[in-house]
Amino acid sequence: MVIEWTTIMDFVLTFVAGLLFGLAIKKGVVAFVLAIVGFVIAGYVGLTFVPKISLSYEISKFIALALAYFKDAQIGTLAVSLTVILFLIGLVIGLWKG
Repeated sequence: MVIEWTTIMDFVLTFVAGLLFGLAIKKGVVAFVLAIVGFVIAGYVGLTFVPKISLSYEISKFIALALAYFKDAQIGTLAVSLTVILFLIGLVIGLWKG
């Protein structure tokens, strides 16, 4: 069985795309957490540029939006192929090693 080089390149590029997405997601989560920590420290010190927000209100609003989205989401059938598996492997490695 002969596999063309374009097929192999498709598999490699799919893996690399998953890896880059995983790295970007991990860096974004780290940046978000550090921003929250910075706001908490700035509020503790007494800096006035930190907005006065109710954390419980924001969390309840986020949960309501997430539930409304997932209630209407139609997942359907997930076709598992080699490209999906390679993308997910790249995503997991990017999240783990990023």
